[in-house]
Amino acid sequence: MDWWLAALLMLGPLICVGVTGMLLIEGKNQDAFISLVTGAGVLLLTGLLVIPCRYTITEDTLAIRCGIVMSRIPLSQIRAIEPSGSWLSAPALSVRRVKITTASRFYLVSPIDRERFISELADAAQLDQ
Repeated sequence: MDWWLAALLMLGPLICVGVTGMLLIEGKNQDAFISLVTGAGVLLLTGLLVIPCRYTITEDTLAIRCGIVMSRIPLSQIRAIEPSGSWLSAPALSVRRVKITTASRFYLVSPIDRERFISELADAAQLDQ
């Protein structure tokens, strides 16, 4: 995960904590509670959509999981695999990404060891890289 992306994901809940503190100092307990619940909700939603973020190569499938979102790509459908720095929305927690192209669309992922992932996925999908 890129440090700046982690900071960005935590910005909303941190702002809510700051606002909660200010409201408590002003004696606005009910508003402080609402702010705290809002921050907790944002944190929970972010966690549900981000944790865990992993990519699993099986015998015939690449499984992409980012939080509660799951995709399975049959290895036989993979046409190309290449490094990418795309900023498009994707189940990836870094901009040091891998673009996986199929006949109908492309996927962006951000494995920890990009070069090893590309090599292993290319071998599994029987692509010449």
